[in-house]
Amino acid sequence: MKPIIEYDKREYLTSYQLTAWASIHQCKMINTGKYRLYTHSFLPKNREGMVTIIHGYLDHAGSLNKLIHFLLSNHFGVISFDLPGHGYSNGNRGDIDCFSDYTSALHTVQSYYKNEIVEENWGVIGHSTGAAIVVSYLQEHPNVFKKVILAAPLIQPYLWSFSQIGVKLIGRKVKHLNRAYRRNSSNDQYLQFVKSDPLQFSKLPMNWLQSFHAWHKKISNIKRGEKEVHILQGNKDTTVDWRHNVRFLLNAYPNSKCILIDGVNHQLFNEEETLREIAFFHVKRILAFKN
Repeated sequence: MKPIIEYDKREYLTSYQLTAWASIHQCKMINTGKYRLYTHSFLPKNREGMVTIIHGYLDHAGSLNKLIHFLLSNHFGVISFDLPGHGYSNGNRGDIDCFSDYTSALHTVQSYYKNEIVEENWGVIGHSTGAAIVVSYLQEHPNVFKKVILAAPLIQPYLWSFSQIGVKLIGRKVKHLNRAYRRNSSNDQYLQFVKSDPLQFSKLPMNWLQSFHAWHKKISNIKRGEKEVHILQGNKDTTVDWRHNVRFLLNAYPNSKCILIDGVNHQLFNEEETLREIAFFHVKRILAFKN
C-alpha cells in the first residue's frame, strides 16, 4: 500500500516541529527486499554520537519529534525510520506478517547507515513495540549498539489474559478492529494532535495481533545476555503490562537497570513538559558515551 499522503519535506518538518534542523536533515527510501522503508537522518557535524530510534505501533518517526529535537539539541546525530505498514513506508497499514520483518527492517536500516556514517559511539532507543524490536535484534546482534534504551517496552500488553482470550474467540472472523484512542499521556495537546495526524490510522488489523502472539511465544524463550540495557518506564502506563515486562527484561539481561518514573504514562517522550524532561534527563545521562 502506498503512503497515505504525499511527502513534502518542508510540510513534514513544519508539521512535526523540526524545521530548526532542516539543514542537517535528509530522507530516503531504503529497500529491504520486502518493504520500502522511509528513513530520516539528522547529521550534525560536531556530535557526541549517533542514536537510532524506533517508534511504537500505530506511530511513525515523526511521532517522536520531541525526542529527536532533544537529541539534536544535545549534539547527537539521529537516524529514524517508519516501520513497515507505518508512516511513509509501504505495507498494509498497521499490519505485519511476522515480527521478524520488523527486526529485518531495523537490521537493513542500521547496516545501511553504518556503512554511510563513520561513528564509534552508536546508541539505540526503542519505544514500546520499537523496544520489542530492539530486544529481538539484540538476540542476533548484541554488539551493534553501545548504549541501549528501552522506553515503555512491550513484551506483553496490559490485561494480557483478556487479549489472549479475545484473539482466540475472534480468530480470523474479524479482519479489523476500530482503534480506540487511549489517554496514554497527560499532554492534552499531544492527544489531540494524534487524532488529527494524517500518518496515524484508525483500523487495527487482527492479523497484527496474531503475529504479535506468535512473537510473544518465541520471545518467552529468550537467551540471557550480558548486554547492559536501560529500561525507562512510567508507573501510570496502562498500555503495557510494565511490571511483568520489567521483571522479564531484568531476568533476560541481568546487567541491566530500570528507571521507574512516577506519574508517567506510556507515551513518556510525549508527556507534559515537566514529566517529559525527567525522561529526557535520563536519556542524556545514559547516552554519555564518554563515561
